[in-house]
Amino acid sequence: MDSNARHVLRRAFVDSLPVLMGYTTMGFVAGVLLAAKGDVVLAPLWAFLSSSLWITGTMSFAFVPEVAVRAPVATIVLMTVAVNFRYAFYGFSMLERWKDVPLLRKAYLVLMLTDENYALEEASAKSMDRETHLKYCTWISALNHSYWVAGVTVGALVVCLLGMAVDPDVIRAHTNGMEFAMVALFLVIFTDQVRGAVRPT
Repeated sequence: MDSNARHVLRRAFVDSLPVLMGYTTMGFVAGVLLAAKGDVVLAPLWAFLSSSLWITGTMSFAFVPEVAVRAPVATIVLMTVAVNFRYAFYGFSMLERWKDVPLLRKAYLVLMLTDENYALEEASAKSMDRETHLKYCTWISALNHSYWVAGVTVGALVVCLLGMAVDPDVIRAHTNGMEFAMVALFLVIFTDQVRGAVRPT
């Protein structure tokens, strides 16, 4: 890896640190809920596979009750499309910027366009040339994706390990209300945005 590539990776990692804090925390909660209430065998494997396929927190939380009642695959697919539909608009705005990028890489970059990724990529666009920015976007996507996968998988693993020593019903009882974590995160972000908008300059 040359010095420029190392510089891009370093900047991407530093810029992604706030996302690391949020994704690992929220991912952990999603993994705990999946293992405690999803009623699946090999919950850590399910957590790893599901979080690898989508990065949206909303879907990871919505996935748990659907798995618990053994909803049809078609229902889960339809719900995934509905929940993630808004991300398509992020992708449309990036198609011109990434028009010469190989298809698989472009598909990954578009699929990883969460609110956080999009904000970081847009904020850095004017300070980098096109090739450097493409590397930056790729690293941001990969890093943030790995944070989410790690958080969800570890959360499910912790519940499975606790289940060896604690009654699963007790664990389920103590996870009641954790679904509110996602709502609480949105409320905190919204409140911060409102405070920033009305703060005197």
